[in-house]
Parts: sequence; structure tokens; C-alpha cells
Amino acid sequence: MTVEATLPPRPILGTPRPTVLAPRRREVLASGMSTALVQSGSVPIVALRLVVDVGSAHLQPGQAWLDRLLHDFLREGSATHDRAAFADALAAMGGSLDVDGDEHTTVLRTQVLAEHAAEAASMLIGLARTPRIPAEETARLVADQQRWAEIVAQEPAWRAHATFRASLYRGHPYGTVLPQAETLAAFTAADARAFWERHTGAGRATLMAAGKFDAGAVTEAAARASDGWATPEVASVQPAHVSGSRVVRFVARPGSEQTTLRVGAPVPPPGHGDYIALEVANSLLGGSFNSRITQNIREQKGYTYSPSSQISTRPRDAYWVEAADVTTAVTAPALDEILGEIDRLRADAPPEAEVLGITNYVAGISAIRGATLNGLLDHLEFLALHGLDDTYTAMYEARVRSVTPADVWRVTRDYLRPERLTIVAVGDAEAVRGDLGRFGVVVDG
Repeated sequence: MTVEATLPPRPILGTPRPTVLAPRRREVLASGMSTALVQSGSVPIVALRLVVDVGSAHLQPGQAWLDRLLHDFLREGSATHDRAAFADALAAMGGSLDVDGDEHTTVLRTQVLAEHAAEAASMLIGLARTPRIPAEETARLVADQQRWAEIVAQEPAWRAHATFRASLYRGHPYGTVLPQAETLAAFTAADARAFWERHTGAGRATLMAAGKFDAGAVTEAAARASDGWATPEVASVQPAHVSGSRVVRFVARPGSEQTTLRVGAPVPPPGHGDYIALEVANSLLGGSFNSRITQNIREQKGYTYSPSSQISTRPRDAYWVEAADVTTAVTAPALDEILGEIDRLRADAPPEAEVLGITNYVAGISAIRGATLNGLLDHLEFLALHGLDDTYTAMYEARVRSVTPADVWRVTRDYLRPERLTIVAVGDAEAVRGDLGRFGVVVDG
């Protein structure tokens, strides 16, 4: 006997409510430090981060990964709390220390119970202002970085990323991703301290906090902790001059069962009038599971398991890139399909229904990310890094939903032009290199 189930009618979606950025308490303290404090949620927890305007782009030639070594030194504690004491103090508040950075910033993070927000803020500022950077730990920390450098130098994803960036940003700090072994081995605690002190000060730091906490107490603590922290004059990072011509780079990985691919091009940065339409185009092309490239080379062809694309951004700079690890034997066919999907979107505007689904996805992901404390602070960092104001957030979802098929077609046509694409392949030379010639003149390394 067969029983047929009757499903209820599909619910009709209501009108999405716009995301509103929570009001911020923003001040520039007497020391020059900025604050951005947001009341969010009802649980007495606060996410804190100190964003300092110094990153890998500020390094001198030959100093690649000195910033990463510095991050390790920062984890060794401050003048008032060594590593163990710092960890114990934050643990007693319900938190722990996280340190990371990018081309333009170094970020100290923690999340603690709200009653400890002011004390935790003081500790983060104290760590940035007077880090221990113990010389006796140099050998251990350098050795850790050397081991990590040896590992990532063999990772095809890192090699592809490094080659892509070097091709796109020739001669600019953005183009240096991996260190030279001899320079990494020669780094000292004095090098790390000099780099940090040369670029840091209250006027180059922003204290951010989100949660349910006493903003006044945090502001007072930040003012006391940063008082007298001098801000040096620092030369700004020069704008990058990116490659605007077709480049095909091959990196040999003998015996590899897969080829790691990168295909990308420079695009306008956040704040540009076409950026939001490019975000939608990215999600439609390769930046979501239902994207065209993913459905093609994963679901239909089975060439790869987890392809993806993204727009990578820096101040006044951005690029779009598709990444995929494909079976060696189908390297050229996979590239044909990736480039073919770009060409198809450049040739014809996508259907309205497809764009509607993608704009709902992009707007929805933005709302979800902003619903957590750290997601909210990530967004505040993004606004600050790119010089955007609250209007960007207030209008974001509406602007995403207003992107039309013609907009997606236009930005793909204008920015993902075949003659501007950088193509990188890391794989087995005997099996792969010969087939790459039809995509352009192949350059090794």
C-alpha cells in the first residue's frame, strides 16, 4: 500500500527587515586613541579588540614574516604580565588572548564577562604599549616560524597564493607572501621591537568593543592606559600598481595528483560604485555553493571538491580570484570551464530569478555575520579600514537587492576581461605544463 504525503504550501517570504548598525559610542581620547563601543545583545559578555595600524605592508624589503614573529612575541605578555600571568588574568575574566594581523593591521582580541570589560581593555592596551618581547625566547619563536615556513612552502595552496600575489603585485609589499629562509633565521627580538615601536602609538590604535557592558568604564580605562603613549609619524603604504595583462604562471610539484589553480584579476575596492554589484557577481560566479563555476566543475563534471571565489580587499585595492584543486588529468578542461563561465557571464546578462536568489543570499549572509559580537566588530573593522561611514551599512542590503542582471553582466564584462586575468597552476610538470600553453605564454615559478 502506498501512502502519498501531502505537503503544506510553501510559505511566502515576508519583506526583509533592513539591518541597522547598533549605535556606537565613538571618541578620540586625549591620547589620540580612537574608540568604537557598541551595545549589543542581552548577555553580559563583551568582545574586545585593539586594532593597531601596522601590518605586513609596512615591512621593509627582506623582512617578510617579521610581523608574524612579532605576533608570537606579543603572545609572550606585557611589561606587567608575562605570558603565564597574562593568560591567567584573562582566564579569570572568562577570556583568552588572540593575536593576528594582515597587510595593514595587527589585532589583539579577547572576549570576557562584561564586569571585567574595563580591566581587559587596559590589559590589551598595556600589551600593545609595552610588550615584553623577551630576547631569551627568540630562538624558540624563530624556530617555530621556520618550521611553519617549511610546511607552507610545500603546501600547494600557499604556493599558488604566493605566486598569484607576486604576479599581481610586482615589486609591492602585497606581492611578498613567503619569507626567505636566511632572512627569517636572522631575525632578532630587537628587530621585532624596533618594527613595533616605529609604527605604533595611541593615535594609530582603535579600541573596539561589542556586547552588554559599561561603556563609560571602558572609555575611562582606555584613557588611563593610553595616556602619554606617543604616536610616531609613519610613512603611508604606497598604492599598489597591479598587473593589468594576461599572465600564466606554472609552479612545478612533481608527482602531484592534483593541480591547484588560481584565476583572478584586479577589481575596484569597497566604496567604489561597482563594488556591491561585484560582490553579487562573485557569489553568482563562484562565491556560493549554487554558483555557476561550483555547479559546473564540482556537481556536473566532478573535477574538484571545493572550488570557491572571493573578493580580497585592502585599502584602495581589491582583486577577484577563483580557487580550485582539480584532478591532474583534467587541469586544462577545468580551466576551460572556469574561463568559459566567466565568458558566458560577460556575454549575456543572467536570468532575473538567478540574480534574485543570489542577492537574497548576499544580503542574508551579511545580516547573519552582523548578528554576533565578533561579526559586528569585523564589520566595524571593515568600515574603518576602507574609510566607510555608517551610511554604507544602512544602505548595504538595499543596494545589494537593487543589483540587476544588467549590473552583474556589466561589471563582469568590465573587470573580468580575459586579457587582464592572472592564471596560476601548481602541479605535475609532465602531466600539466604542456596543456597550459593554449591559455597564454607560460612562465615558470
